[in-house]
Amino acid sequence: MSTPGCYVYRYRNIYFAYYRRYDSYPEGLGVEMLQCLRLPHAITKKQQELEEMLDELDGQSLPKEFDDLIIFDQRPNFDDMDKSLMDVSWIYGIDLDHNVFRVNGIPFYSLECLPEPEDFPKHVVNDFYDNLACAPECPPKYKYKRPAAPVVDDSDLKTYGSLVCTGPDASLSGLLGINDTLSTNEQVRVSLLEMMIGQCIYSTHLKISRLTHEFEFISNHNQLMDEEWLAGCSLIRLAFVPQVFDVRSMFAHPTEWPSRKEFIWAREDTVICLATHLDNERCLQASMSRLIKTILEQRDAPGDYFGVAFSVSQCAIVKVVKDAYTATFSHTAALQFLPSFFSESPSTPGIIALARLGYRIDPALFVRVMNVWCHSFYYPDLFAHTRIDGAPPSVNSVALPAELWQEIALYLDLQDVLILGLVSKLCREAASTVLRYPHVLGHRLVAVSKEMPRSPLRAASFTAERAGTPTRVFIGLGSSRKEFVYPLLYATSPDSGFFIPASWTI
Repeated sequence: MSTPGCYVYRYRNIYFAYYRRYDSYPEGLGVEMLQCLRLPHAITKKQQELEEMLDELDGQSLPKEFDDLIIFDQRPNFDDMDKSLMDVSWIYGIDLDHNVFRVNGIPFYSLECLPEPEDFPKHVVNDFYDNLACAPECPPKYKYKRPAAPVVDDSDLKTYGSLVCTGPDASLSGLLGINDTLSTNEQVRVSLLEMMIGQCIYSTHLKISRLTHEFEFISNHNQLMDEEWLAGCSLIRLAFVPQVFDVRSMFAHPTEWPSRKEFIWAREDTVICLATHLDNERCLQASMSRLIKTILEQRDAPGDYFGVAFSVSQCAIVKVVKDAYTATFSHTAALQFLPSFFSESPSTPGIIALARLGYRIDPALFVRVMNVWCHSFYYPDLFAHTRIDGAPPSVNSVALPAELWQEIALYLDLQDVLILGLVSKLCREAASTVLRYPHVLGHRLVAVSKEMPRSPLRAASFTAERAGTPTRVFIGLGSSRKEFVYPLLYATSPDSGFFIPASWTI
């Protein structure tokens, strides 16, 4: 069979990619590779061979092509590579730097203990999100071992140790001052975020399962490639962007998500950063230290500030209480963020925590939603001559009670809610209250429906209203990736937005 593929050796951070034009499927090239690697002294001999090749290449620029071999000085991205160079369906990676055998970028085995070659095809399966994975039934002795956490220097913990920590393992309710029981609106926010994370895991563009493993093999965030940084930021972004989505439009946030930098302020009082090995105590404290330091340096006003360290698979939240003279802090333990790829539930403590953190009252919410709306493909000129800032106009008239304005706002279309918010300060407060609800295709999601969608890991069902009319909304992909043209989130630049496939019944 003509199934092109390749096998790639990594040695001393150099990649040797050998092209195979046929039979690259697991039963073919995959079995052959395991047979070769299980031969006596095979790994040592290959290391010697690659060492000699590096000596010959000394001083030469890479990449370098030799017939069916290309040598790279950084991890090759076969998805974006010119198909005339390598058009591959299967990639077998032999990582001699970490002693790991990979399949299409996913770590499978430890090179120190490989299974019988004939057992290999049985271990190549799809997880519950239809992504390639090592079968859970694979004996633990063969599975790859996570690298040890990096050594953290005492200087990286200086800020953490210099301030008073009021809680090193604080609960989320303690940090936010909220009840342990989720409100109806928080349940909606959590369910929507679970659906979006499930879509991201399912997406062939973001390659989340591979990304989680890449975070395990680096010692700090600076070693992330740009596309990995972008994918990580895109995931956590979902919890903090205004929850206003339209399948016809791409909502961009150019002022909120700049080019790559260590810290990103998701809100005026919330900063996020990418981190690694949060399940290690010193790595967690080092990440908390980084967040605390940037909050103290970049925010002068007294108040409560939050920081989120995010490693894709886990997250941790720190709260800094700052007054005119002192500052104290408390933080959560590392919380699981991504669900297990073989779990039947999309819920995790990290998703719940970030959804509730993002749901807090945001004084700038109306302005942020207006900025999103005005970048829509369909409405760029709608408010072209409107001044959008934090100061609504003053209206000299008899003021209606705030509760009445909020009730009026609940019966308006989303566009009219935004227009209402431009009238006065009181109207803007009413509009902001409505905008705390997620909106999808103009539908305001008001509660999680008891009716289960057919794909609960990547879809959700809600009761909703549109201009006062009750509806039921189903959001998410169906059973086939071909059912919708657009992915949920297509990340090509920091200004990328969202496409959310959705259908609904009334």
